[in-house]
Amino acid sequence: MVRKQSLILLGAAGAALLLLQRHAATSGDGSVTAGDDESNFIEDGYDTMTSLFNSLPASAAPYQANIEDAADTYGVPVAILAWLLWKESRYNPAIINGTKRSRVGAMGIAQFMPATAREELGSEAAALDPSIAIPGAARYLARLYKATGEWRGALAAYNWGIGNVQRKGLAAAPAETRDYYSTILSKAGMSEEGGFA
Repeated sequence: MVRKQSLILLGAAGAALLLLQRHAATSGDGSVTAGDDESNFIEDGYDTMTSLFNSLPASAAPYQANIEDAADTYGVPVAILAWLLWKESRYNPAIINGTKRSRVGAMGIAQFMPATAREELGSEAAALDPSIAIPGAARYLARLYKATGEWRGALAAYNWGIGNVQRKGLAAAPAETRDYYSTILSKAGMSEEGGFA
């Protein structure tokens, strides 16, 4: 029992250190997702700690079945999809229902831009319905993976746009895009090359 408690405390300390490093690296106006705008040291730390035992953020629990089904249907790793949604919305109800939008107008749990929501989901309103937006995000991410051949590239394209990734390459990605895919892959337990760490 003492060993288990020590491991939990060690994991919590490590998670806190990672969060402090991440916050120091991304504080200011570098974040572009509504989820980053809603970051909270304590809540983010809790999600990180619980992911040590269950690869998904604790805040994903109300959507876990939907995430698992969508990931299975479209061949996306469950942890990548769950952490992508976390990065986009922090599973904040105000972001999910559209009360809060990102500075650039993205909306819902998967932070679809209005034009992308119309194209991928059929309407802007669908972006505010997690039962439509989650499978839509998985389908879109799977298509981006097919276009780039790697999860790092697919995540970069989700954040920065497939045209940018294909024309400019990952080496030219802005810092917020590099942080975006690095954070999601790390939290999903994968290396930047897309293999499990």
